[in-house]
This record gives sequence, structure tokens and C-alpha cells, in this order.
Amino acid sequence: MRRFVTLTLLTIVSSLSFAQETIKTSIIEPFNIDSKYLSGIDIPKLKLDDHPEREYFQKRLYRGSELSVFILSSETASNEINDFPIDEFVYYINGRADIKTLDSKTITFYGGDYLCVPKGFSGNWTNNGGNKYHLELSVITNQRADSSKKSNAKKPFLLDRGLLSGMELTESEPGKYKNWLYKGVELDIWTESESPEKREILDNPREQLIHILLGQLIIQAKGGEPHTYMKGDFFVLPKGFTGSWESKGQNQLRTLLVGAK
Repeated sequence: MRRFVTLTLLTIVSSLSFAQETIKTSIIEPFNIDSKYLSGIDIPKLKLDDHPEREYFQKRLYRGSELSVFILSSETASNEINDFPIDEFVYYINGRADIKTLDSKTITFYGGDYLCVPKGFSGNWTNNGGNKYHLELSVITNQRADSSKKSNAKKPFLLDRGLLSGMELTESEPGKYKNWLYKGVELDIWTESESPEKREILDNPREQLIHILLGQLIIQAKGGEPHTYMKGDFFVLPKGFTGSWESKGQNQLRTLLVGAK
């Protein structure tokens, strides 16, 4: 009889533990982009089939329902690009990118630049290693758009530095500002600014990479732990997130956002 009671109690305890674990794992938390990867640390080395001699490093940092985030690094190398098949957001961290377009114009990007590579671009792209390696953060969508669709933008371009610096923002409602940087075939890129506030988010409808340009943000999923983000941090707010959003700052929280169409 005692053995039966013990087994029954163990079954109940195990069931409760499983239920608690299920509840815990069902909480949708923001995903932090680890700063060590943005510093070029612990990125796995890969062998490229087309260029086996090239020193190349890559890691997928995040794959969600709509977006994927990668960290990429390589020695100085050039690639011919014909009809780039995707929209891509790039935060160029180290080195220099030299692009030659089909009309023989040169575009140059440096470490610290935020840029967009539009779907349909053709040209030559050279990543020049800073000291030895270049380093970049890349965001793309998981779903491909119709191959016949091309972006209105024909060349890679630098995101508007004025808007990223908080200049000449467009007020969308009292105390809030929103400016579009790119409306592409697969990706949208924009900035948002707000006066410090606390609000609730219910079932976030769109997965977003968020980069803090200025201020502080505290995100806490319902039933989860708080996550604090400061200027320079990157994180993903997943689709379906429910919880609190608290912004702090000297007058404004400013963010750069990337989302799928």
C-alpha cells in the first residue's frame, strides 16, 4: 500500500513539475544579441565550398518565426553579385566595404555604418579586413519574396544619419516619432522615438530586431524576468511577446528597428 501511495505522490509531483516547466518554457522572452559576437569573439570558422582557401567565420545568432540574425567575418575578399536574391540589413562593425556598381560608381562603407542591401542589386562587393578581418551583423527574413519582385532601391545605401542621430524626426502622435528608412520587398527598416513611459504589449504582432540608439529600455515578459537594454544593445522582440515595456532616458528613448514585410 505504501509503495502505491508513494508512486501516486511521485506521479502527482512529476505532473506538477512538468506543468510548471511547460508554463515556464511557454513564456516568450526577448532574445539578447550577445555582445561577445559583436566584439568578434567565439565566431565559428567555416569552409566555403566556392572559396575553400578563404578565412571565413559565421554564426546564426537567432532564427525566429520571421527573422534570422547572423554575425559574419572574413579576411579581405571580393564577390561578384548578380541580382542579389534578398533584402539585407547590415551593421558594419569592423573594416571597410567597397562596392562597384554596374554603372562604375563606387560606394564605401566603414565600421559603425548602418546600411541596407536591396533585393536585385548587382555589382562587385569587397570586404576589406580591418587589420585582418571585417565584421558585420546581418538581418534577413526567413521567407523569400517572389523572385520577380525587385526593390525600388538599386544599390546598397547608408541609412539616414540625421534620423539615426535624432534630427528632424516625424511626430506620429504626441510624444512619439516614427521615420521610415527603407520599405523593401522583404524587409522594413525604421526608427522610433518616444518620451519615457511604461506600457503593456499584448501578443506582439510582428517580430523585430531592436537596436537602442539612445536611452534605456526595460522589457519583461509576463511571468518572466526583466531584461535591461542600454545604448548600443541589440535584441529581438519575438512575435507573440506579451509583457511590459518601460523606456527611460534624457527626454527620449530612440530605437532602430528591422522587421519582415
